[in-house]
Amino acid sequence: LDRISRVASQLVYTATMTSASTATSPAWRTAVLTALKKNGKHMPYVKYFQMATVKPDGRPANRTVVYRGFLGDTPDITMVTDLRSGKVQEIRANPAGEFAWYMPETRDQFRIAGDLTVVAHDSATMQKERQEAWAKMSPGGRAQFAWPVPGFPRLDDENPDAFDIPEELISDPNAVLENFCLVVMRVDEVDHLSLRKNRRWHHTRKGGTDEWETVEVNP
Repeated sequence: LDRISRVASQLVYTATMTSASTATSPAWRTAVLTALKKNGKHMPYVKYFQMATVKPDGRPANRTVVYRGFLGDTPDITMVTDLRSGKVQEIRANPAGEFAWYMPETRDQFRIAGDLTVVAHDSATMQKERQEAWAKMSPGGRAQFAWPVPGFPRLDDENPDAFDIPEELISDPNAVLENFCLVVMRVDEVDHLSLRKNRRWHHTRKGGTDEWETVEVNP
């Protein structure tokens, strides 16, 4: 009887959360923003998370990236990258990606999956958002997009000044360098584990709609 009661309670919880989750304010988005606020007071590095993509040979590729915010009021998550980096070709060949994001102060883990889109200088859409992301970058951050090709061998006779970028090239928030790309994930699935509470929630987008379903599962 107790087990039946627990299952019934979970079904009621699921139905409530499903009806309350929309494209602009799914429950997991609120949880991420709340955790960021609580962690960010003492841990600025909490904005770093791991992003996995798929290599051409089918093997995973993982790296640490910086959270650049949600795309407006949507649940889409943004970051930036260099057009010349390997992840750009990986995403264009297979847009599937996943983030692993741990916030130590609140002991929250978010595993966030969906399809990635690269917004480059010649993309037909989201140029305004790309420019806004560039404007928010520090001069030092912008300078990296004018460095020599990332991942290429560093030559012995390489110009020692190649990494000293003229200030006038990076000072204008409206003059976006061609190598600068915005990356956007359209999130379809989120696994949220609260280690402090020993509770776990699984959030999934309902097909191609803007509605979400949330189920509490065993941690």
